[in-house]
Formats: sequence, C-alpha cells, structure tokens
Amino acid sequence: MTFIRYGAIQLMAYALDMGAFLLLIAFFEGHPVLANIAGKVTAGVFAFFLHRHFTFKSTHGSGKAQAMRYFSLLAINIPVASALFSAGLYFVDSPAPVKLICDVVCVALTYWISKLFVFHSDTRPPAPADRAEGA
Repeated sequence: MTFIRYGAIQLMAYALDMGAFLLLIAFFEGHPVLANIAGKVTAGVFAFFLHRHFTFKSTHGSGKAQAMRYFSLLAINIPVASALFSAGLYFVDSPAPVKLICDVVCVALTYWISKLFVFHSDTRPPAPADRAEGA
C-alpha cells in the first residue's frame, strides 16, 4: 500500500516537475538541463511534504532530520537524473520523452532509499492509551 501511495504522490509531483520543465524550457532556451533542475527542485519540495504526511505517515520523527535526509537524496538524485538526461539527449533530440524515460529509471531507487533512510524514525510514536503500561 505504501508503494501505491508513493506512486500516486510521485505522479502528482511528476506532473508539477514536467509542467515546470516545459514552462521553463522557454526561459532557459537552449539549456534544457537547467529547466530540468528547476522542475525537480519545485517537485521535490512538494513531494517531501506529501510523502512525510501521506505516503510514509512519518510525522512522529524529526521533521528537520527527515528534511535534511530527503533534500540530501534530492541533491544526489538531481545530478544523476540530469546526467542521464544529458546522455539521453545525445541519442534522442526531443527533451520531453528523454526526461520521462530518465525520471522513470530513478523512481524505484528513490522510493527504496526514501522508505529505508529518509522517512524512518529512531523513535516510536506514543503507545495508544489502551496499550499503555498497566492497562
């Protein structure tokens, strides 16, 4: 179920990413990699909050620590995805489909890393009252 929620959020974030990319490609004419980076940053901020609250329901952990881990992952993901994107542009001269293919390749890896390292917590949420000590 978590992967389904992750996928739904990623589709919304991807729509934001691709929309920003297509809009910004006009501003960064001749520099689709810059438009790609800007779109990913925009979608990354959006996705962090939804993944934290909806996908992984990880609000009991430190929000600051999770944000640091998530944006560190994003800081690694953006150059990797952009490198794949740049390499893809050597073979296909159409930025939108190349971006789609490169981003699909990165989704499974970022899901796994997010689940295991970003939205986990060293502390457990408080026990419900009916499971408290002595009950």
